[in-house]
Amino acid sequence: MTVSGTAAGATPNPPPSTLPAACALTDGPLPTRTRAVFVLDTSGSMRGIGDGRADIFGRVRAELNRYVRQARPDRVELLTFDAGLRTRQGFDRPAGTPQWNTALRRLKADGSNTYLYRSLRAALEPLTDGGQTDGGQYVTTVFVLTDGIDNDSLRPFTAAQALAAFAERGPLDRLHYLALGTRIPADARRALLASDYADGRAIPLGQVPRLGGPGLGIGLRRVTSLTSVRLPLADGTRVRLSAPGNLGLTLNPDVVRSGKVRLAAAGNVPYGAAALLCADAQTLPGSVAAKPQQVLLRLNTTSPLTLLNPGADRELAQGEETVLRYRATSGVRPGDLTVGDLPPGLSAVVSRAPDSREFAVRLVNSALTPGQTVAPLLILPGGAEVTLPAVLGRAGGRAPYAAAPASRSPGAQAVNTPSSQAALASQATQDQEERVGSWAALIGGLEWVRALVLLALAGGAAFWLLARRRRGGGVWRPLSGAALGGAAQGKSTLSKSARGKSARGRAALRGSAAVASARLRPVLRPQAAPQNEPPAVEGIEYSGGRVLSLVAAGGEVTPVPIPLGGPFDLGQLASVPHLSGLRAEQHRDGLQILRVPTDLDVSQGARLIEAGDVVRPGTLLGVAVGRTGRAPQHPLGTLAGLGQPLTLHHEAIRQGAASVRAAGPYGQHTVKLPPGPSDLGTAFGAPALEGLMVTLSGPNVLLVEVPVGLRLRRSGETAPLQPGSYLPDLTLVDLPDGQ
Repeated sequence: MTVSGTAAGATPNPPPSTLPAACALTDGPLPTRTRAVFVLDTSGSMRGIGDGRADIFGRVRAELNRYVRQARPDRVELLTFDAGLRTRQGFDRPAGTPQWNTALRRLKADGSNTYLYRSLRAALEPLTDGGQTDGGQYVTTVFVLTDGIDNDSLRPFTAAQALAAFAERGPLDRLHYLALGTRIPADARRALLASDYADGRAIPLGQVPRLGGPGLGIGLRRVTSLTSVRLPLADGTRVRLSAPGNLGLTLNPDVVRSGKVRLAAAGNVPYGAAALLCADAQTLPGSVAAKPQQVLLRLNTTSPLTLLNPGADRELAQGEETVLRYRATSGVRPGDLTVGDLPPGLSAVVSRAPDSREFAVRLVNSALTPGQTVAPLLILPGGAEVTLPAVLGRAGGRAPYAAAPASRSPGAQAVNTPSSQAALASQATQDQEERVGSWAALIGGLEWVRALVLLALAGGAAFWLLARRRRGGGVWRPLSGAALGGAAQGKSTLSKSARGKSARGRAALRGSAAVASARLRPVLRPQAAPQNEPPAVEGIEYSGGRVLSLVAAGGEVTPVPIPLGGPFDLGQLASVPHLSGLRAEQHRDGLQILRVPTDLDVSQGARLIEAGDVVRPGTLLGVAVGRTGRAPQHPLGTLAGLGQPLTLHHEAIRQGAASVRAAGPYGQHTVKLPPGPSDLGTAFGAPALEGLMVTLSGPNVLLVEVPVGLRLRRSGETAPLQPGSYLPDLTLVDLPDGQ
């Protein structure tokens, strides 16, 4: 018998009750999050194969994606079935994530049976936790999508037994049985009519239901505007409101128009306050056992937090970070805070002093793509959520380092076993052998003139090493570490024996070959753990194409965009602190060095580079730090290239804002301070100044707090400025020892 696709599966709904359904908020904790569960038929009939009548699988898959992107559930469970439950995958806030997109793309409808009831029971059984997952309570909506009827010959479970598997559900949880182009069988209709949470709908042949539409929505809405509350109800539906009396909420009017209703409040509504909207069962085409509708509202119209530094720079290049500082409003206890909606490449750390209403969220860009925008979600105790200001990935960044993966799969642990140690040792040995072999490959593959030039450079480097040892006396570290010294272990010592001298010559020879052949073929290295600062730059390469590159201790070569004309500070351009003060400019014959700091040694072979020298294209320079004051761990961030000493200047306050300028011997950087407290370390992006708090006070800038180890003083005075004093027009900054 052929079944028409219009309303074949529909049965008349029972006459509506004369008494409206109860509409009252329940006692105890109320849900704060949403969960969507998709139970998807992946038998071949969904693609029109076998007894299938329409190929709708691709459109069903697209509808799942549209719903997730629009409704943005906090949790999604994706289950597939044919001859039993086939796959089960869970996702947290999956809208638009690569994991979710990949899971949808891999879905295939190639099964041969439709064991609906046993599969549905297996899908619902793990949900009998009352919605308590990860410390938060969910409103759960289950969508069962199938184009067939249960054809399990064993019939281990009935439809009623399958629905009963979701035993400990909440009062707002719902299940929608969606029969795609087929009828709902009699036993399923009886089970739906007897259920207090499940309904069904027969969808015409070849059509796909609109999830989230009237009668198919989720039972929780986050409201940011009382005048526009969107509901999954048909226009013209009358609704009722249940809310605590102290909120003073009213409906005006009480009818859904354009999918929305309007609320009015007598006063301020606390963030996260709850209200309930109710409607009678809706009679829609093809519906079976329609249930009264209830939608829990979470009223997020006022923010529980105040952002203290709205002017923080949130355009981050790779390796950069920003700190957002917040103060919780009265009545809100920060407690345990977590940050969600973080993609790979962006990490967050929340810090807060005990018993303080102020806290900070530190966001670090480790691998965001340029132009990528991320709006992290701050989750407060009790489930309240606040969207943080968006972070934008920016091109560029500091000298890269080998970073460990940003995230690891759940349950994965770092294991340090003898076999893993042996593997690392083997890899290091292989790495060293490859470096030695790269010299031979280079000599054999390049023309003899270029090989002779490299030999001359290597010999000059060896003589220069000996000269440095005699001049400095004792043990000395090679100028280029692992990159220019070539040893796989990354360090070398000088011995007074002839054998030691020979070993140093071979190490320098291998190192020069490794750097010169870095662009010919990559050298595999074990990944190092992320560091707070990039590794030391121990070589500068000025190539034939007038491209300036930095060679790091691990052998990484990073190009630095330099201006075609005019002087520049290499440390400032590359954000490498220990190169600050090294100034140069493009010259017709190459790169002219304008200034070399006294505590920095820059060499070409055995000769030290001085101001006025011109470095010709195709030259490899070595870099050595002369004192710890210019150590690469300098945490000055964006201020690194200014040089030292640092000074602070502030201009007159205009229109409630002031400009503060950080200046050094080689440049300056200005930020604008908004009204209220500001952290100069965060404003400038300089970790060494974090905790240096100031605020606007009339026409002046008031010093609020000075971190331990940092000292501010007036020009010409030795006494430090104390909190509570005004910043002078010129303030000297004394960094802590070792900074």
